[in-house]
Amino acid sequence: MQNYIEVENKKINYTVVRSSRKTIGISISLNYGVKVTAPKKVSDKKIAEVVNEKALWILEKLSYLENIRSEVPKLGFSDGEKLKVLGKEYTLKIIKTSLATTVFVSLSSNFLIVHLPQNIYVDVSELVKKHIVDWYKSYAKEVVSKRINFYAKIMGVIPNNLIVKDLKSIWGSCTSKNTININWKIIMAPLEIVDYLVVHELTHIKIKNHSTHFWEMAESILPDCKTYSNWLKRNGHKLTL
Repeated sequence: MQNYIEVENKKINYTVVRSSRKTIGISISLNYGVKVTAPKKVSDKKIAEVVNEKALWILEKLSYLENIRSEVPKLGFSDGEKLKVLGKEYTLKIIKTSLATTVFVSLSSNFLIVHLPQNIYVDVSELVKKHIVDWYKSYAKEVVSKRINFYAKIMGVIPNNLIVKDLKSIWGSCTSKNTININWKIIMAPLEIVDYLVVHELTHIKIKNHSTHFWEMAESILPDCKTYSNWLKRNGHKLTL
């Protein structure tokens, strides 16, 4: 539900999402703006009060996001554009061939290649985007699954399930039933950042908070966890299509 408050002659629009959580949380992103996640029984008035209390922080964050907007890739999904896979830059190559009966995507040493049937006449850019996104999601599931299997054995934990999807404003989560959710866009980041996210969520199987104990356990597996966490905070907005 879309709502707003006015602070210092500035309007803050925010979306309310009801959930089973016990507290009110606020997240802010370039793509989705201000999102407030709140318990089902909390009143709209109480939510507005919390947003008002955090208004200066929200305005500061929105200003920061507006300043970095120019760093976000603007892709037309045309031949020659640059895309990242596990931190490496690849050139998009679009090939129409009579040998292809369906659209498929492949990765070579320097190119991300979209193979199109010769007789396609629809909007190619939208078709290319759809299949690239599908490929990223599939590849993310493949890579993340392998990294989870690797680190889960080292950490002595057993995740219940892995779901790779668009998480909008977060990079990952671990549910109370130990299902690991991972944002597919992490596949654009270097492998060490993927590993950090995997270890972060696997640690939550044992510790469901971000206490000192949590970070000590995560850093016992990846000593540079805080460095990788900060990298994701600084560069996460660039990992998008």
